[in-house]
Amino acid sequence: MAINFSYFFKESTSSMRRNMALTLAAIMVTAISLILLGFVGMIVHAGNGLATNLKYRVDEIRVFLKDDVTTEERESLERFIRKMTEVKSVRYISKEQALEDFKDMYKDQADMLKQIEGNPLPAEFKIRMKDPKYNHDVAKRLQARPEISKDSSGKKEIKFPEDVVNKVLRWTGAIQNVGLVVVVAFGIVAIALVSITIRMAIYSRRKEIGIMKLVGATNWFIRWPFIMEGVIEGFIGAIVGTIAALFLHAWLISKVEHAAESNLVSASYLAVLSILLIVIGIIIGAIGSVFALRRYIEV
Repeated sequence: MAINFSYFFKESTSSMRRNMALTLAAIMVTAISLILLGFVGMIVHAGNGLATNLKYRVDEIRVFLKDDVTTEERESLERFIRKMTEVKSVRYISKEQALEDFKDMYKDQADMLKQIEGNPLPAEFKIRMKDPKYNHDVAKRLQARPEISKDSSGKKEIKFPEDVVNKVLRWTGAIQNVGLVVVVAFGIVAIALVSITIRMAIYSRRKEIGIMKLVGATNWFIRWPFIMEGVIEGFIGAIVGTIAALFLHAWLISKVEHAAESNLVSASYLAVLSILLIVIGIIIGAIGSVFALRRYIEV
């Protein structure tokens, strides 16, 4: 009886192509999952950095003084402010300095500066807080001080962006909470997708595994090649995810940093994120392989 070797060759070639396709699918799923993890991690980190940056730009209260306030009264008010535990620093700006700062700020608008007669600007204290959440409490305590001037409606001239502070604090908390949930969710999805994809690859080799069991191969002898395959696939996917995360930083985050005039994502964080993605990729590949193998090895 003649043996049809071409049949076996075609079957072998078809199986190799199928396994290669499934391996590439496993790498692709791992890469996509880690790209998402890298994106989320970097965006959350940048968002927290931006929120913190904005937060500390609105931690200042401006207290305007009466024009007829004496040196003793001014010093008394300054001592009162400095005794508050919520206050980080206090800076006094005289009427003369306030006018100089105003002229420097609007030096390109000569016509407007010519219309200024005398010095209409008041002296003031610029108070930096340890945390913007104390702005309202400190401002409330200052309402009783007689050295502070009043506006046309009779209210003390104590200025601070309360609405901005509240919004920044809310967004800071929201970014942290939502970001944590999203990162954890994507981690779970990544493990599930990789496990399913590797299981499909193992399914195509189920006959080989069955034969190895019949001839006495141990479970770990069978597991190790597949675990190493999963580790390699996870490693390659992690490299792709890391490169994509670095491209995200170069393309998007750097633009946000330029607009915010602040370094939101440091080089050290990028290094840590890259190492973390690679480690997660390896772990995902290994865990996915172990989960996928259990069904066939325990038969």
